[in-house]
Amino acid sequence: MGVLIVVVLANGMILLGISPYLQTTIQGLMIIVATAVGLDRRRIGIVK
Repeated sequence: MGVLIVVVLANGMILLGISPYLQTTIQGLMIIVATAVGLDRRRIGIVK
């Protein structure tokens, strides 16, 4: 499911004419955010 979202967003950015460098940056930020959200919340003290 995550790969589908990334591919759809990547195709959307291509259609919008966004710079390839900016696309890579946005995709990297999405991966960082997804990783941060997926961390064990009990270990870092964030309440669900």
